[in-house]
Amino acid sequence: MGDIRKIPVKSQEELWFFEKQINLFDILDFFPSDAIASEQGEGKKLLIETDLGWSFETDIEKGKFCFRKKSKSMHGTGKWVIESGLKPGDTICIEKLGDYHYKLFKSSS
Repeated sequence: MGDIRKIPVKSQEELWFFEKQINLFDILDFFPSDAIASEQGEGKKLLIETDLGWSFETDIEKGKFCFRKKSKSMHGTGKWVIESGLKPGDTICIEKLGDYHYKLFKSSS
């Protein structure tokens, strides 16, 4: 098992926000710096596996500090939040599997 960073879901309000984007600001050091978009364009792609059996590739948006892929209709964090049944009291977990390879899953209390 690799290193894991955790983001608690404290309220229904936060859950609504996570459906829009998972803010990575407090854990940016967990990701390669070249995966963050710059003035020159998109960052290097990260492979994000999920506990739901699908994955997606994304970089981290400059300024917003969230995964760029956040759609609710296509594979991304918005779809994962809804399909995982994430709720207040759960924890969003991101495990580092390799330099540009991560796993997104939830932990329920």
